Amino acid sequence: MYNLQWLKIDANLFANRKIQILLKEPDGDTYIRVWIQLLSISLECNKDGKLLIGENKPMSIEYFSKIMGKSYEKMKKIIGKFLELEMIILENEVYKIKNWNEYQSIQTYEKYKEQGTRKIKTTKISWKKEKWKGKKWHYSNVT
Repeated sequence: MYNLQWLKIDANLFANRKIQILLKEPDGDTYIRVWIQLLSISLECNKDGKLLIGENKPMSIEYFSKIMGKSYEKMKKIIGKFLELEMIILENEVYKIKNWNEYQSIQTYEKYKEQGTRKIKTTKISWKKEKWKGKKWHYSNVT
């Protein structure tokens, strides 16, 4: 798994049609706050967009309501709207942010991480070569 420390949010977030629909709901600002909070929870879970409590226990609407300080009914309505707009999906009884890896550019992150690892290895090798450059080796037969 990756270990992201940041959450990628598009600069045009409020131009997104789904976000505009959510904002037109009664308490639309709450929908947006819950959405951002779900993205943050997903980032913390580090399981490809899955919303979990602990290692493998799926989050429920009850958990969402407790974590976010909203009534069960309100949270059920909000999660229902996210499902309707296909912002989240229910996969094997686990809520998951749809297209998480695509939106968070996980492939790009992995590519840069790999390049960084290669650069560190190359730097260490050249540092070792410099360290031993010009040193004379003495061999002796010890019997």
